[in-house]
Amino acid sequence: MLACVLRRPREVEVCRVPMPKVPRGWVLVKVRYVGICGTDIAMYRGSYPPRKLPIIPGHEIVGIVEDVGPDVPREIIGRKVVPEINIVCGSCIFCKLGQYTHCINRRAIGIDVDGGMAEYVAVPYSNLHIVDDVDDLDAVLIEPAAAALHAAYSIPRSAGWRCVIIGQGPLAYISALIFEKLGYDVTVIVKGGHRAELFRRRFKTLSLEEVDKYFKNVEERPDIVIEASGSPSGAELALSIVRPGGVVIAKSTHGLNVNINYTRLVVNEVSLIGSRCGTFREWEHIITLLRKKELRLNECITHVIDLESSPEAFKIAEERRGLKVIVRCH
Repeated sequence: MLACVLRRPREVEVCRVPMPKVPRGWVLVKVRYVGICGTDIAMYRGSYPPRKLPIIPGHEIVGIVEDVGPDVPREIIGRKVVPEINIVCGSCIFCKLGQYTHCINRRAIGIDVDGGMAEYVAVPYSNLHIVDDVDDLDAVLIEPAAAALHAAYSIPRSAGWRCVIIGQGPLAYISALIFEKLGYDVTVIVKGGHRAELFRRRFKTLSLEEVDKYFKNVEERPDIVIEASGSPSGAELALSIVRPGGVVIAKSTHGLNVNINYTRLVVNEVSLIGSRCGTFREWEHIITLLRKKELRLNECITHVIDLESSPEAFKIAEERRGLKVIVRCH
């Protein structure tokens, strides 16, 4: 089959590789589309090394079940599905507590095992969500949307409703869509350029130059700040603008060290919450919204590029020439 293979930082190539094996409890998915996310770009740059090289990247996947391994009902063949990223054991303490995204034996699709930037991918049956009635280009974004919704589920109910999102990438855009849908008063802090213009057309925004003036009055500061800039400087900006007693949600996975004013965190009694993947609850919540046509995720997609040109897709995504870059695999 044809696949995009990351051999080392900044070296990706499209080549023929063997079809994936389908072990017990797994399925073979014929991939339709796969998204390039911030973690994929960090792997491409080398700041977030995958746990195996070479590797087929890609964990934002939508496709059709082509075949099944032993102990999987054959009725799933032909269904359109999206798989969760985490492959878990189901028996460790975190799995038993329902916190399976922190499974001690966790492996991640496209990071620890070959992912979906290929014509076919093998994934566990237990990871699947059926999305027959969801548009492909919405379905491919369910994984980041569930991750954005997971941040909302992490916020204490008493936190308030003024929400600022730092960033102008796909996750920031999707987070703004989700939090707006949930009824938050959303403002996005953007850096500039053509991406900022995409945000300005859709959301209330502030430039970096406007931040100090706008939040000079402590009473006007946001209750919640979501840091999704993909930059180490985003964390300190988040802490500098959140109100005392507010909440900062950390979403960037750039793989770099971050310097923050720890004293300000303590004195202002700010809650700093790390937030990664969505769980089953958030995935199904997003799927329900999409089925009801109450949410449109695909508006953030600016490029859809064929698998044969996926090295160029990585360059476009890294250079931020667009917003969300999707690879078409069939």
